[in-house]
Amino acid sequence: MTNTHHEPINFFGTSRPEGERTILPSTWHENGIEFFGTFGRDYTRFSYQALIVAGLNANGFDRNTWIASGKQGVFETDNFTSPGYVGRLNYEGIPGLRVGGSFYYCVNAGSNSDKSQTYASIGKIPVRIYSADMQYHNKYVTARGNILYGNLGNSKQLSNINTKLPNKSPYSRLTPIAKNAVSYGGEVGINVRSFFKENSKIPTIYPFARYEYYNPQEKGESGQTMEKRCQVSMWTAGLNWFALPNLVVKADYTTRRIGGGSYNSENEFSLAIAYVGWFIKK
Repeated sequence: MTNTHHEPINFFGTSRPEGERTILPSTWHENGIEFFGTFGRDYTRFSYQALIVAGLNANGFDRNTWIASGKQGVFETDNFTSPGYVGRLNYEGIPGLRVGGSFYYCVNAGSNSDKSQTYASIGKIPVRIYSADMQYHNKYVTARGNILYGNLGNSKQLSNINTKLPNKSPYSRLTPIAKNAVSYGGEVGINVRSFFKENSKIPTIYPFARYEYYNPQEKGESGQTMEKRCQVSMWTAGLNWFALPNLVVKADYTTRRIGGGSYNSENEFSLAIAYVGWFIKK
């Protein structure tokens, strides 16, 4: 086996809304083996990835993050009893455009638990994650968006077991764990300077707008009551000003709607400075 480092940017596309952190590991790298390549040319060019990696551990599944905390490695070991199978296909035939889709499948996340007998009484706990995304970029505009949908089998019985995990366990005991989780979003940004024939006197400013929706409690099995506070939709508007070629000043305003409006909305303004580049030569 080889150690392949993959974040969700590889598994599930480059246009991942911020909200997806609640249902996927924010940095996802796994031990496994990967096959990748390209085929076609010009307007019929595609790239693909096919992977077999260490599967998820059902001990880490919970209410607020769905399967995100089920990534193995808590105790610096990975259980390969039930691996994860990943496939991804991208269309890259048009300059500046990438359209892709991914699929993740773990046959039985329960068999990857710290103790093999933990979920033996309830049968298999399959995990399926579907994702589609796109990104388009030219000198005038950058647009991207994606959608991610997850399905967890046996979620009700899994919840009953996880809520009784030992108090000394490093895992969360928040339940119920949903059958389905979803996240989607899209954003568009405009390069103001490009409309002035790249006039050096015009500052490089990118105003942008983004919409996101995410819910690790999208739908449960019969008899489960989902936590509405996990349902979040949000709008963000702002701009990025490149004061120097490698220095960007970022400002944005975000408003979040919680539980479909059943709870107080959240509003925030943020201001940041970021350096883009390498401190040493590659």
